[in-house]
Amino acid sequence: MRPAGGRYRAPVAVDLLPGEQVLWQGAPVRRTPFLRTDSRWLWFHLKFDLGLLVLVAVVVVPLALWWDDDLTFLWPLVTAWVAMDVLRVAEPFIWRYLTLPRTTYYVTDQRVVAVRGRRVRTTQLGSIDELSAAVAPDGSGHVKIDRRISPDGFLQATVAELIHVPDAREVVMLLSTLTGQQASYVD
Repeated sequence: MRPAGGRYRAPVAVDLLPGEQVLWQGAPVRRTPFLRTDSRWLWFHLKFDLGLLVLVAVVVVPLALWWDDDLTFLWPLVTAWVAMDVLRVAEPFIWRYLTLPRTTYYVTDQRVVAVRGRRVRTTQLGSIDELSAAVAPDGSGHVKIDRRISPDGFLQATVAELIHVPDAREVVMLLSTLTGQQASYVD
């Protein structure tokens, strides 16, 4: 298989278990770190931050004014809070941007494997608790297989989702057949 980047990938870059067979292999078709489902997460984050900002304004500012009329000591705290919040929002996108070009996905008859550089993460087919996909008009999509793990399984040893899969419906149908679970499709 020759990915969009033009480099040839070895047929199997993962150690297979005894008797295990690769049923599907693919690499992300897009290098963008954004998914269609990210807009919901960003909207929630924006509302959460707005609520937190209102809470801080209602509680902290009156206390600070009562303590001292000079609020200049709050600026470094607010700046640090905003910087940490921006990093928290940007982290999944930065992580995807850095790892997607080096990613290859495998579906075997026993597990789902994601290889990113030298890092290998696996999920046994019996451990899949959610099987859903968001499919784009070109057939590529985002396949989610674990609802318990943070997006993209950042710092996790398991595979939580397959991002920008070239033939998402085929992968979902294969996983549905292997696990016996009904797949759902997200808008």
